[in-house]
Amino acid sequence: MDCKVNPKYVDNVTCYVKDLGGDKSHVQMDCHLIEPLRNPIVHIKLHKKDYNDQYKPFLVNISFKACDLIAGKSFIPYGLVMWRTLKKFTNANHSCPFTGHLFARDMVFEASNLPSSIPLGVYWVAITFLETYPEGSKANYGTVNWYWEIMRPKRKHKKNKTA
Repeated sequence: MDCKVNPKYVDNVTCYVKDLGGDKSHVQMDCHLIEPLRNPIVHIKLHKKDYNDQYKPFLVNISFKACDLIAGKSFIPYGLVMWRTLKKFTNANHSCPFTGHLFARDMVFEASNLPSSIPLGVYWVAITFLETYPEGSKANYGTVNWYWEIMRPKRKHKKNKTA
């Protein structure tokens, strides 16, 4: 995981995945918004690693107005999945605008949020945050790049009980 930000709008950035062993991990993130996000657009782009070890666009390439989604005026499925996750683990769990210190603590992305038909493989999701201004211009605040793998669940072997 890495976070790339525009230092004009965001500073004091920390983001990392905390390994808890096995197949469990938590995301920890912190940042300080120098300028508020009043009318943010979120762009989500999913990539899947191919057999040549290259990431290729895969299924999801969407943008949505975050404030409309939060206010219930928009129903973008992948945006709703992201919002449900953010509400649980961050202080960005309120309506717009977003100001000051933002954080995520012990955030997990639950497999139940994924379509059951998504293939096994290595993925990269890029989530970009843009501010839109009344005159139509946009400012790129930054991008969170999250890398993960979907694998078959490990099976637990039962020990045979002998009498």
